[in-house]
Amino acid sequence: MELTIHNPSPSLTRSALTILLLCCCNCPLDAIKLTSPGANRLVLQVESQSRHLHSAHPQALQRHQRDVRSSVRVKKFHVTSKLSSRFATVTIESEVVNVDQSRSREISFQVQVPEAAFLSNFSMVVDGEKHEAQVQEKRTAERRYEEAKEKKQTAGHVKQSSLPVERGMELFTISVNLAPRGTAVFTLVYNELLERRRGTYRQRLVIQPGSIVANMSVHVSFAERQGFKSFAYKLPGSDTELTSSSPRDGTEVRARPDSRELIFCPTVEMQRGFDVQGGIHGEVVVLYSLQDEPQGGSVIVEDDYFAHFFAPPGLDPLPKNILFVIDISGSMSGAKIKQAQQALLKILDDLRDRDTFNILLFNSGVEVWAESPRSTLSVEIEKAKRFVKYELVANGATNIHLALTRGLEVLLKNSEQNSRKTADIIVFLTDGEPTSGIVDTNQIVRDVTTKNGGRSSIFSLGFGFDLNFDLITQVSDVNRGFARRVYADNDAEEQLTTFYEEISTPTLRDVVATYSSDVVDTPLLTDTTFPLFFQGREIIVAGRTKMAGGTGLVSLGAALHATGAEGAVDFAVPAGKVEVLSQAGEEDGVTERLWAYMKIKSLLKKMDMTSSVAEKTRTREQALRMALTHGFVTPLTSFSLVVDINQSHHAQDDRWSAWTTPRPQRAYSPPSRAYSPPPRAYPPRSRPYQPPPRAYSPPPRVFDYKVNNARRDNGYDHADDGSVLLQPSLDVGYTPRSAPADFVVILESMPSIVWLLGGVTMAILLIVLAITGIVCCLHKPK
Repeated sequence: MELTIHNPSPSLTRSALTILLLCCCNCPLDAIKLTSPGANRLVLQVESQSRHLHSAHPQALQRHQRDVRSSVRVKKFHVTSKLSSRFATVTIESEVVNVDQSRSREISFQVQVPEAAFLSNFSMVVDGEKHEAQVQEKRTAERRYEEAKEKKQTAGHVKQSSLPVERGMELFTISVNLAPRGTAVFTLVYNELLERRRGTYRQRLVIQPGSIVANMSVHVSFAERQGFKSFAYKLPGSDTELTSSSPRDGTEVRARPDSRELIFCPTVEMQRGFDVQGGIHGEVVVLYSLQDEPQGGSVIVEDDYFAHFFAPPGLDPLPKNILFVIDISGSMSGAKIKQAQQALLKILDDLRDRDTFNILLFNSGVEVWAESPRSTLSVEIEKAKRFVKYELVANGATNIHLALTRGLEVLLKNSEQNSRKTADIIVFLTDGEPTSGIVDTNQIVRDVTTKNGGRSSIFSLGFGFDLNFDLITQVSDVNRGFARRVYADNDAEEQLTTFYEEISTPTLRDVVATYSSDVVDTPLLTDTTFPLFFQGREIIVAGRTKMAGGTGLVSLGAALHATGAEGAVDFAVPAGKVEVLSQAGEEDGVTERLWAYMKIKSLLKKMDMTSSVAEKTRTREQALRMALTHGFVTPLTSFSLVVDINQSHHAQDDRWSAWTTPRPQRAYSPPSRAYSPPPRAYPPRSRPYQPPPRAYSPPPRVFDYKVNNARRDNGYDHADDGSVLLQPSLDVGYTPRSAPADFVVILESMPSIVWLLGGVTMAILLIVLAITGIVCCLHKPK
């Protein structure tokens, strides 16, 4: 746009016109151009706003992001994992430097940890000051958060992050402002119990430093007294399983009969091969199997605690009576229904000769393939395949209550005829929430459990994230099974068939582990009853002995009783298979932490399963005490990190203001009812800010992993509207499993009356000046 003013008034200066355009037209300053081609002419040129904004092209934004990234350098990134008897302690350490000479920068420490893991330690050293987190009860942190809000100190809010999260992982993230040339060292520790599936243990370590790192290493060690049968690993970006050292790939493997070590030190050139700027973003995966143990298993004792490992080999499989309950509602249309169809066709071919099976399809109603389970004769398999090919058509609503109750009637009818000589199994696949029939989740769980009566195991598969995963988890937990998520990706078919392989070979039913009450403190035992034992899996029971340090311990009186293919069977731990280890010292031993980890998991599960308020309260208090005692971050506890501002030598104004910039969000972020005022952007100062002396002593800064408790979803707390709220100022936490989250702190500054009045006064003066210029121009004397 161009405007020419002839014979301008002397009072209509360039400054006045510029101010006018800035105030009235909301034009950027560099979009306004004033020229004077002649004494009586003034030409005003204004770039269109769309054109001006277009100049901030993605390339420009990318250049800005590269500039920010180049100002923050990851100096060191180390991952260390020490595993003993399936129990891993993983330490992730990252050192970051702000190489900018004049500006502070916000840096983020982001780590993906397994869903089943417990965080156990976090510390950070910022410019020489070390701050270590403590595990506290969530309600304690809530009270501190409310006090902070009342004093107008800080407010925290979670926004969606564009950072991808790997399957089965959750995001831990923390942000802090780093002064020019400042250094920060972050250290996070978590514990994980590896689960045996199809005879193999698998550990995943996500490597995601965010940039090229000159000093990067992954050091993983395994100690298993049972001895290794196989050991392999996969590097980021590769599906190739390696079994030995590979100097070309920067790996070294050290092997002994009862231990393995893997060291991975990628060079800068290797990292650039993944991403020229971002470096490695992938997983180091370790897979190993162990030598077979006697059928009674083995026991290790350390200090006052023991762990009993039981995975009997060579057992004959039980015949299984299996019912496939498949959701064919409208939400399953497209790729989901096709993948479920192809997976079911493959599973039908893998059924054993002595098995019986049936298929139930459901939407708002149900359709059963056969009135009673059928044998695995080839003619029956072909009939079932035709049914699957032509009847799996997605439409209608989702009646979960009807599907499961009707399915139990069909399944258990055949079981009663066979006098329960089989393993009764329901495989339940759904991708949605109950929308038809009885939709109350508590009633669904209650009715299904009553109908089942503890006779069959329900294994639930949740397809994708648009479903009530808590519902199917609870249904499975209280009905002798477990739930698993199926990711709606191209390999969903493979995920379904792999899951079936895990439960395809039951070998024992109604397994009960017993121990001598003279030697073992039986009330402190972890779970001792197991409805089904599948080939390739493992039973672990941990507890506390009554003999200090295990001195003189020869036997725990351990025995397992179960029903096998040929009837009742008993297992005892052989002589010499109880190994007493040296004492761990002041720190908790591996066996004690393994026991605490398993016991807390069991109590949390029991807390969700029970309907008695009194029992739920008792279970919660016991789980909370154990989490606080052993320093585990659970759904009942939080990391809390307190930093005293008065002891910090940094420019606090810079460090506070750096957290006001939100990160990019996904296309959709659920609204939050908790009000947080928008961040205030203060103009840059020409010289470092020196706060005036005052008697007021600011309160301690509170760094807290905290979620405002409203309702639980997958173990995490949400507000009524579905948003997740964190507690005060620097937030450390897990993201919901259904979607990754990034913790952005929005700070409420104390209002300054001087700035407020000064700003209002300046705005009035600018408006008066602009109006005066216009009036003088329009009323120029003739």
